[in-house]
Amino acid sequence: MLMKMGPCGGDGGSQKDMDIRGVTRIAKVMVRSGHTIDAVSILYERNGNLEWSSQWGGRGGSINEINLARNEYLTSVVGHYGYYKKDFVIRSLTFFSNLHTYGPYGRQEGIAFALPSARGKIVGFHARSGLFLDAIGTYVKID
Repeated sequence: MLMKMGPCGGDGGSQKDMDIRGVTRIAKVMVRSGHTIDAVSILYERNGNLEWSSQWGGRGGSINEINLARNEYLTSVVGHYGYYKKDFVIRSLTFFSNLHTYGPYGRQEGIAFALPSARGKIVGFHARSGLFLDAIGTYVKID
C-alpha cells in the first residue's frame, strides 16, 4: 500500500512531485539550509538505476548531504514552518531513518510538524517551492 502524507508548510511556489513508480529506495537527500530550508533534492533508486529529482527551491544556504546505507530507509520527517521575511516556508527539517537521525537543518522556529511513516518506508517526496522550500510531504510504502 502507498500513502501520500502532507504537504506541510505554506502554499507559495509551484507544485513539485517525484514520479515514484518503480522507486525502491531513497539513496541520498541533499538539503540547502541557513535561516530556512532553501532547497532539497533527492537521489533515488528506480529499477536498479540511480536518478536525481530536480532541485526544489533556491540556491542559497549551505549544502548538507544525507547518504543512506543500502539497508537504511527513512522512517519520518519532522520540522517547522513559518515566516522567513515575507515568505511562509519550511524553516527546519530533521530526517529519521531506521538507523540514524539527520539534522536538524535550518532553524527550529515556527509551527512544528511531523510526517511519520506508520511503520512503513518513505519512498518519495512531494513539495511546493519557489525561492525556498515552501512545503513538503512524503510518499510512504507500507508492506
